[in-house]
Amino acid sequence: MNLRGGKSISEGFRAKTIDVYDNDNSDSVNLYNMIKNQPSDRILLYGLNKVIKTRGNKDEILKLLENRDDFIAKVFKRGNIILGNSKTNFKSEMKAIKTISGIYKNDLDKYTTFKPIFNYDGIDIYAISYRFNYFILQERCYSTLEKINFTQKEFNKFINEIYESLLILQKNNFIHNDIKADNIIKCNGRYKLIDWDLASNIHNPYMSFAKGSGGNFVFNHPIKFYTYGIPIFLYKVMYAIFINYDKKTYEWLFNLRTFNYIKELSIKSAEYLAYNTDLNKLKNQFDMYSFAILIVFLAEKNNLEFPSDLVNELLAPFHIKL
Repeated sequence: MNLRGGKSISEGFRAKTIDVYDNDNSDSVNLYNMIKNQPSDRILLYGLNKVIKTRGNKDEILKLLENRDDFIAKVFKRGNIILGNSKTNFKSEMKAIKTISGIYKNDLDKYTTFKPIFNYDGIDIYAISYRFNYFILQERCYSTLEKINFTQKEFNKFINEIYESLLILQKNNFIHNDIKADNIIKCNGRYKLIDWDLASNIHNPYMSFAKGSGGNFVFNHPIKFYTYGIPIFLYKVMYAIFINYDKKTYEWLFNLRTFNYIKELSIKSAEYLAYNTDLNKLKNQFDMYSFAILIVFLAEKNNLEFPSDLVNELLAPFHIKL
């Protein structure tokens, strides 16, 4: 049987998301059909602290996935062409989920889209793998920020809820490390952070640009890339290449007056910070910088007011004031 169609809900550098189950199409590409049609009956189920190895239980697992159209599956890809590995990317995000479950505790599904899809032998299951395929299960939601037409009231709600989430991470010396419009989603009435595969403790000695620690070029300060091993002059070259390559994704930004203005300020800021600041003290501020400029960009896009006192407070460690 050949699978066809299916909904690739979104796709990024390291992963894409697909349906877990599709009631309307019995041969579409979704997690249920992929497991059903793979020849091996060895399937691994992942709790936060335990991996369950199953063999010969495929029908039982399929029954648990049946009709779960309230979930999506994040399918991991290679990512980095030199160092990338789908298993490594999967393990990185699972490690992050385990850490943030300890940070957010019982509120994990309040601040993120992670929640168990079913319980198996007393273990809540957050992920599944078979052969060389790795899937993390999440709430099914589509509304990333660039797709939302904000009212002022809704915009204020977004700011308050994401700031609350980021403050909790900051107090625990942990960063999401890839804050951008398409990594925040409105899900069941609340704004949540998604895509945690780059998340890390700020004191992690293995963070480097070569391992993808810098995140995206658009919403991160140049000094972040400098901290992780990229000279500022090289950052400028790589930024130009990235923007040209990813024009479609960030097209909504290019006509914003604030976009080019903040980019100019950030370059000047980086050239100063590189020689006048203890960069280790900035690591806990990288998410907040990205959040601050995201607020400004979305405010202009939707013709709304933004909280200037908060934004300037978040930008102050980078010697930027709007």
